[in-house]
Amino acid sequence: MATDEELRSRVAELEAKVEYLEGRLAQHRRVFLDNPMPAIVYDPDSLRILYANGSALALYGHPQSKLETMTLVDLFAPEALRQRLQVMAELREPVNSIGPFVHHDARKQELVVSMVSFSLDLDGRDVRAVLIQDETARHMAEEALRASEERYRELFENANDVIFLNDLKGKIIAINRAAEYLTGYSRTEVLRQNFDKLIAPEARQQNQDSIRAHLGGSAAQHYELPMLSKFGNKRFLEVSTRILYRRGQPVAIQGIGRDITDRKLAQQRLEESSRQLQLKNEELSTALQLAREATQLKEQFLANTSHELRTPMNGIMGMINLLQSTDLTLDQREYAQAVSQCAEDLLTIINDILDMSQIEAGRMLLEEEPFDVRDSVNMVVKMQALRAKAKNLTLTSEVSEAVPPLINGDSVRVRQVLTNLISNAIKFTSAGSVQVRIQPTTDRKLLRFEVIDTGIGVAEAVRERIFEAFFQADGTNRRRFGGTGLGLTVSKQIVEIMGGQIGTCNNSPAPGATFWFELPMQPARNIDSLVGGFLRHS
Repeated sequence: MATDEELRSRVAELEAKVEYLEGRLAQHRRVFLDNPMPAIVYDPDSLRILYANGSALALYGHPQSKLETMTLVDLFAPEALRQRLQVMAELREPVNSIGPFVHHDARKQELVVSMVSFSLDLDGRDVRAVLIQDETARHMAEEALRASEERYRELFENANDVIFLNDLKGKIIAINRAAEYLTGYSRTEVLRQNFDKLIAPEARQQNQDSIRAHLGGSAAQHYELPMLSKFGNKRFLEVSTRILYRRGQPVAIQGIGRDITDRKLAQQRLEESSRQLQLKNEELSTALQLAREATQLKEQFLANTSHELRTPMNGIMGMINLLQSTDLTLDQREYAQAVSQCAEDLLTIINDILDMSQIEAGRMLLEEEPFDVRDSVNMVVKMQALRAKAKNLTLTSEVSEAVPPLINGDSVRVRQVLTNLISNAIKFTSAGSVQVRIQPTTDRKLLRFEVIDTGIGVAEAVRERIFEAFFQADGTNRRRFGGTGLGLTVSKQIVEIMGGQIGTCNNSPAPGATFWFELPMQPARNIDSLVGGFLRHS
C-alpha cells in the first residue's frame, strides 16, 4: 500500500501530465481547430481521418462524424494518392496534389491543394497532420492564362496576315510564320534587327516618321508599306499598328499587315489601261471628227453630182431612143439596143449608189399618199417584160382580191423594191418562170410581196449576208452574173424605213428561190368616191 508521500507524488505527476496534455491540446487547437486553413489529423498507417477542423469541414462539405469514418484516399482519387501521401509523410515537405474531392452530395469537383504533412505525438500515438492550402482559383487562373497564351500563339503563328512586334526603337521582337514566308527571312535572322531591314529603301523614312508620330498620338493606324524580301522582291502590305502599354507606359508596337501586292499590281495595270484607253479615246475622237467631216464632204459631193450624173444619162438614153426610131440596118439596131441596155444598167447602178448615200445620211424621205397596188405591179411587170422575153422566161403577176383598191404609202419606193427583186430574179434564172404574187398576211395587218423564180436559188451559207452592201454570192472574177450587189441592200433599207421586213428562202422541193418583203397595210378611201360625195352634198 502506497504511502501518502507516494500518492502525493503520483498526483503531482498526473497533474503535470494533464497540464502538459492540456497545453498540447491547446497547441493542437490553435494549430488545427482554430486555424483558418483546412487541417486534418490522420493515422499514418491506415490513412484514417481522426478529426478535422472547421475549415476542413466547410471545404469538403462533410460533418465530423462522416469524416471520421473516411480515409484521406476517400477525399481524393485515384488510389495512387495513397502512395503519394506516404511519400509526402516521409519527406515531410510540401507536395502539390491535384485530384477531385467528394462533397456530401456526391458531386465530384476538381480541387487543387498544397499539403504539408508532419508528425504529431498525441497521447503517445504517432499521428500525422496535414494543412491544406486551397489553390483551385489560382490554378484555374493559371490554366486560363496558359490556354489564352496558347490560343494567342496559335493565332499568331497560323494567321494568314503578317504579324510583327517591335520595340520603341524599331527592333524586331517577334514575327510570325506568314512574315517569314513573305520576307524570306527566318525569325532568327531578323530578331533584334531593325525593322527597316524589311522595308523598301524609299519607305524607310516614312516608317520612322510613322513611329514617332504614333508615339506622339497623332499617327494614322492604317497605311501602305512596301516590303523588300531577302531575295530583292518587293511586296506591298496594308499595315495596321497599335501601341502596347505596360503599367501605363508604351513598351512596344504591334503591327498586322495584309499582303496587297496582287491588288496593287492590278490597280497599277488598271490605271495604265485607263491611261491607254484615254489616249485611244482621244485618238478615236479625232478620227471620228475626221470621219464626220469626210462624210459631210461625201454627202455634199454626192448631192452636188447626183444631178450631173443623172442628167447626161437621161440624155444618152433619150438620144438612143431617137436613134432607134430612125432607119437602121439590122447590125446598127442591134448595136443601138446593146447601148440602150448598158445605159439602163449604168443608170440603175447610179441610182443605187445615190440611194445608198441618201439612206446613210438619213435624207431619204418617204411619200405618204394613196396608190393602187395593182397599177404599180402591172407597171413594173411591163417594164421587166422585155428582159424576161429576151431570156425566154415567163413573167406573170397575181394580186389577191383581198388587197384593198388603194393603200397609203410611197408608190415610187414600192415599185423600186419590186423592180430590184424582179430584175434580180430574171438575172439568176436561165429557164422557167418568174412569178409576182401579192396578198395580205393572215392577220391582215401586213401586205406581203413575193417574187418566185426557178433559178439557181440561194446557198444556205450566204443567205444571211445576201442583203449586205457589196456582197455577192459569187465574188470571183469569172462569176457568171454582173452587178454591184447594192440592189438588195438598197431594197432592204427602204423596206425597213417603211416599217417592214425583207427576206429570202429556197423553193422546196422545186428549184429556185423566193424573195419577199412585207409592209404595213394601211387601206385608203377611194378618192373618186370622196369627190362624188362632196359634189352630191354641195
